[in-house]
Amino acid sequence: MDKFFSIYYSGEPFQIFSRVHIVSLSIILIIILLIYFNAERLRKSRVDRFARNFIATGLIATELSFQLWCGIKGVWTVEYNLPFHLCTISTIICAIMLYKNSYKIYRLAYFWGLGGAIPALLTPDLSGYGYPHYVFFKFFILHGLIIIAVVYMTFVYKYRLDIKSVFRAFAYINIFALVVVPVDIITGGNYLFLCRKPDAITPLDYLGPWPWYIIPMELVVLAMFFAFYLPFAIKDHVDRYKSAGSGLSSGL
Repeated sequence: MDKFFSIYYSGEPFQIFSRVHIVSLSIILIIILLIYFNAERLRKSRVDRFARNFIATGLIATELSFQLWCGIKGVWTVEYNLPFHLCTISTIICAIMLYKNSYKIYRLAYFWGLGGAIPALLTPDLSGYGYPHYVFFKFFILHGLIIIAVVYMTFVYKYRLDIKSVFRAFAYINIFALVVVPVDIITGGNYLFLCRKPDAITPLDYLGPWPWYIIPMELVVLAMFFAFYLPFAIKDHVDRYKSAGSGLSSGL
């Protein structure tokens, strides 16, 4: 147990798309599929409130455990541990969304949550830690729960988004970035990667040096939000096509 929570890690460092990485992603995918295939049953049962509260509490507990771990180990800093990382703020809004069953918050949580958690899960930055250290489990549990929270409300409650939601989420993330800039300057932190690129290999490595990569990063974020909206656009198009077809059939 001491090794599990130790600040010192002597095991193999985490490697992208290693066996343990693939297994971790597969577990998250399996949970998503279980939610998808049991959406109707979940919505019509008393399990729904328990499931939402369980996921929300899991999000908060996982984040608080990490803050506590950093504090106990003497590595808590204002440069890293304030709630200005995209995934940290997504953790908070996803938990509130689940507790309150809020569609209004969902419209933001969907884009911010997926926009932060998916790239993080595909290119994890574990600061040199690996399986089976606490940091490894915290990372995959937290980011996995963010995606699961959004997926749950999408499939179980059938929440839908329109094109305005894309631009709304993009506008809000830029407003949030304006708040984060002085925080980075005052603390010397790198929240939202506005001051430098992350240490791990990420798509930002292909966007040029600082500060020029921030402009294409904005375009990447917007494109990513559009990609997340695409399933809704396709479904709306299919529904309109079916509706038009049934209207023609009834008129014949």
